[in-house]
Amino acid sequence: MKNHLELYNKYYVDRQFEKVDLFELLADKYQIKVVLYPGSFVHITPSFIIPKAYYVDADKAAKKFFAHKEEVMELISKNKTYSEDIVLEFFGQDYFKPINIKEGSVDLLVSQYAGPISQACKKYLKKGGHLLVNNSHADAGIAALDPDFQLVGVVKSSKGKHRIDERALDEYFCPKKDLDLSIDYLLKLGKGVGYTKTADSYVFEKCGA
Repeated sequence: MKNHLELYNKYYVDRQFEKVDLFELLADKYQIKVVLYPGSFVHITPSFIIPKAYYVDADKAAKKFFAHKEEVMELISKNKTYSEDIVLEFFGQDYFKPINIKEGSVDLLVSQYAGPISQACKKYLKKGGHLLVNNSHADAGIAALDPDFQLVGVVKSSKGKHRIDERALDEYFCPKKDLDLSIDYLLKLGKGVGYTKTADSYVFEKCGA
């Protein structure tokens, strides 16, 4: 089992990048039971906290990792904090292609370092559901311009601990330069622009259908 799961240890445990406390915060605050994580690689930490998880990645190493599902499930079982049964599905594909998930059924959509997930996968997120997103590939900036999303919190970290700040949210996503920003512009740019105030990640609520 160690050889198959070493990828998780290498990229998340050893680098102190699991973010268990962040997923605990999100799950408690927003009553999250179902998460969709496109571009997840092997970051299965959400399954320690959230009973039902969908992971999506076309990466060959990720496919190999999730192929050992029994061992992955054993690792999750040792770390899970809920009494419900573990539900895990992995889709070894590009997230731009249709995913075999019911639209409007997911409580949390995760976008971390994997492109414009907010646009490609928001249809799977239920109304009132939440998007956890950083500004890699400009996805947080894209969500900020999308009328289907409303910024409800920013994620800040200190000494490896995370918190969600809901204060002065109107101070975020103000460009440093005089730019005529649009979703299309940021999609074409493929990277974030400079803002006067930033955070590690951002939490949006889906207000559109």
